[in-house]
Amino acid sequence: MSWRDEYRAKLCSHEEAAKLVKSHDRIFTPLGLGEPCNAMMDAIADRNDELKDIQYVSALQYHFYKIFGDEYRKTFRLIVGFYSKISMHQQPAGCSAYIPVQSSSVGHVMKKRQAVDPRRQVMFTVVSPPDDHGYVSLGLDLFYTPELIDQGGLLIGEVNPNMPHTYGNSHYHISRFDRFVENDDPLFAPPLPEATEVDKKIAANVVNLLRDRDCLQVGIGAVPGRISKLLADSGLKDLGIHTEMAPMGTHLLVEKGVVTGKYKVTHPGKIVMAFAFGDQELYDFLGNNPLVEFYSAAYCNSIPMLAREKNLVAINGAVEVDLTGAVASESYGDDMRSGTGGQLDFVIGAYWSEGGRAINTLPSTAKGGTISRIVPYLKQGARVTVPRHYAQYVVTEWGSANLAPLDEQERALALIEVAHPKFRDELREAARKRLKCR
Repeated sequence: MSWRDEYRAKLCSHEEAAKLVKSHDRIFTPLGLGEPCNAMMDAIADRNDELKDIQYVSALQYHFYKIFGDEYRKTFRLIVGFYSKISMHQQPAGCSAYIPVQSSSVGHVMKKRQAVDPRRQVMFTVVSPPDDHGYVSLGLDLFYTPELIDQGGLLIGEVNPNMPHTYGNSHYHISRFDRFVENDDPLFAPPLPEATEVDKKIAANVVNLLRDRDCLQVGIGAVPGRISKLLADSGLKDLGIHTEMAPMGTHLLVEKGVVTGKYKVTHPGKIVMAFAFGDQELYDFLGNNPLVEFYSAAYCNSIPMLAREKNLVAINGAVEVDLTGAVASESYGDDMRSGTGGQLDFVIGAYWSEGGRAINTLPSTAKGGTISRIVPYLKQGARVTVPRHYAQYVVTEWGSANLAPLDEQERALALIEVAHPKFRDELREAARKRLKCR
């Protein structure tokens, strides 16, 4: 049987694919652009009354699936590796549980979990149409999907003609899949937040820390988007990109000759990433482009590999920083906002990289300027994302503080200088009490 005949034999409706799920299964969807359409997951949710004890594992969700509704909690237990704006309310409401995991180890953690609770795994993932040899591509999201495919279980591919083939480690023959469904929804393109004046100042302070030949990791958001715009006109040369997530404006930086990757130690001349989130212009650049290579986060975020890279600069956001330099990026007190993700991977990699810098950005205030984000103590319950001994640069709209060579007293004083001026006096008093600063 030819691969085309095999593909046609495996093609089914969303409802037929949903019937493959059995009670006590653990089902997975990829993050972001790898998520299947609503019709697929809603067909599973519609079996709510006939299934029981299903674990549903997801991350960085952007589809409003029925399965997230309260009426499905009896059947489907939600387990989250990274919260989004859609799902972040679930954890404080007690509707979901968070798996503490950083990106580089997510495949390893899933394997350990499988050993403890050996449920049957069912994976649903978006793929490109098959090429002339019967290979589909995972396209713009390889975050943890390859590791889950390698663990076995049922594999259902949702073929979408809008998902491009990509280079790297993204291709699988159709024989590896148990079923296929088809869907032609446009790829999700989240609107980039408009940069505020504070965002613009933070971005400018970050760009001032960059040098020719730096290798960048930067994510999505108003500040990263502004950084990309500033880099395009910065005059910097021969930058590289080795990242977890595609920076907005990557194509412009390549077109203007700012990013060449010429001096990268690993994958010289290539842009390396695990997944993308952006606009269609970015997707068009990343797809079918031999300059860009996609790998799973286990590879992209491998700390030994990151540490070998020279001048690795990790740029990530934070929620709070305490006076010793401990960084909380994923929660505000007990309430999860996102997840550990790859921040610590790249922070450690940059720490050990020759010429490397880890930059943690945050506005100096929150809640309309009523509270300081630089604090004597992290809010009770806060999850520490970057321990103080790996903290390097902290950047606000008021400047940058390099904590790496400083003792705790010196760190507190340096952080106070980049805090909002109206909170500096009370922070100095707190530093005297907590750290005996003079």
